[in-house]
Amino acid sequence: MLLWLYVLIAGVLASEAFLRLPLLSTIQKVSATAKKSGAVLTSKRISDHWKERVLPRYSLVIGKGSVLFFLMLCLALLPVALLGLIYPGGLSAWAEALMRPLVILVLCVVSIGYIVVRSKVGGGAATTSSDYSATDRFLHRLALGPLAEMLHDIERARFLKSSPEDGGRHVFVTGLARAGTTILMREIHRTGAFGSLTYADMPFVLAPNLWARISRKGQKPGVRAERAHGDGIEVDTQSPEALDEVYWRVFDGGSYIAADGLSPYAPEEDKIDGYRDLMRLVMRRTGAGRYVSKNNNNILRLPALAKAMPGAVFLVPLRRPLDHAESLLAQHKRFLEADAFTQDYMTWLGHHEFGATHRPFLFEGRPAGDPMTLDYWLTVWLAAYRALDTAEAGAENVLFVPYEALSADPAVWHAVAERIGVTPAAAAELRPITSKPAGPHDASLAAEAEALHRKLSARGFAALGLTG
Repeated sequence: MLLWLYVLIAGVLASEAFLRLPLLSTIQKVSATAKKSGAVLTSKRISDHWKERVLPRYSLVIGKGSVLFFLMLCLALLPVALLGLIYPGGLSAWAEALMRPLVILVLCVVSIGYIVVRSKVGGGAATTSSDYSATDRFLHRLALGPLAEMLHDIERARFLKSSPEDGGRHVFVTGLARAGTTILMREIHRTGAFGSLTYADMPFVLAPNLWARISRKGQKPGVRAERAHGDGIEVDTQSPEALDEVYWRVFDGGSYIAADGLSPYAPEEDKIDGYRDLMRLVMRRTGAGRYVSKNNNNILRLPALAKAMPGAVFLVPLRRPLDHAESLLAQHKRFLEADAFTQDYMTWLGHHEFGATHRPFLFEGRPAGDPMTLDYWLTVWLAAYRALDTAEAGAENVLFVPYEALSADPAVWHAVAERIGVTPAAAAELRPITSKPAGPHDASLAAEAEALHRKLSARGFAALGLTG
């Protein structure tokens, strides 16, 4: 019993030290400088003379930052080590106790729990353009960064055996951002037949059951507020959201995420099996027998997922190209103004669709042009939906859903519900949408996109048993 009292004290001391010392900001500065060094070193546009001048400076920043981080880490852990001076058996017995797997697990849980409590009582609140306190930000950096894989391993070991078997009848909503993917996923989730990751699972999205034991965030919806996109969609803690991309970033990020963009790829079988396990864990937490996900990045791996999960349905909302491109451009401009934490937050979630952290999908190489123009986003649209054209043609469980028709005609929503095997209620958020005059753009590029849109829409209506 005495050991666990010491572990409790150690967890509190370590957490408080981590909260008060600029550990994460220091290592982030080192990481950012290292990335700059790599970019300068490999750039063909920077002269060797300039490289010789700037690289030693970068090296000095990295060296100083690394030493500072090490010293602060030692300082943060010093109180934990000093507990050994008063621990029965002395320092050696305390060190041996700290190496036990169960003690490590309890120490992690205590530390996380303490940070959560600190965030609730407002300790370390910061005045920023984001709604997160300094403690919340620290928790997000830990949970979506260095602790993500370890926490998922603990979650699997503790809860996977008691999770429901994978029945396979899941629904995945995917497509370019701003296509209507969120609204469609929310309508499907509202039927009550599906479990999904929600805002209540943040930031421990890879350990939903473990987090549910610690936090009370998901027990009641909380206050509804408009999400960061400024598009009128209101969310609370029980709202489903595109969060499972964290799994792919953590366990398979090297296969598709690069500095210049995100590449299409086929995940290995073990990665897909791991994804199935995450779905089972979410179903365990939610008590549902089926899983629904909205993940725009799934278009990168759609052929492989559709083949590996033949019992699932993959819905691809299809929006008019000019309207879609206008919306993407507007969001890109909006997120260019995001603060540093919001940029980090979107990167942790694996979302690079627009804004300061924009990295395009590389279906046909990096899109040409300026992201501040409509033509750039039309080019992005064409590359993505050409790839989706091929993916849909090669898989019976992938189908296009014309979004304008879905929004205006209840028969389309009913057809979608029938296709995924649920009884539809009246749609709560689907509303008719109107086109706005498009800004300056290449008419031939728009015509090419419109032609592809007509072709894919016809296929979507046919797959749903409707006429366009």
